[in-house]
Amino acid sequence: MSDIEQAIRDLIEEQVSSVVEMQVEDAVSNHTELQDLQYKVEDLESRLDDTNDDDTIDLVVAHIIKKLIGDNNKVVAKSYVDNLQNEITQLKIKLEDK
Repeated sequence: MSDIEQAIRDLIEEQVSSVVEMQVEDAVSNHTELQDLQYKVEDLESRLDDTNDDDTIDLVVAHIIKKLIGDNNKVVAKSYVDNLQNEITQLKIKLEDK
């Protein structure tokens, strides 16, 4: 194969590749379902950017707790439970003193 023939093949390949690429981009940009999906992805990305990480973590943890123990139960810190138990003990002592 001569250099001229190779140059012609390379030029044709480049032109075909360029035309195919443009056709694919046009088809994608004109396809409504793909545009809808792209919009939804961009919307989700913007929501993630706007959402505070702590808020997201709290929502995920709350959802997991709800799934694990149900709606009627709450998860509280052990220190909170300990304080309540101390208050109960103090109230019992006061009741016994009366």
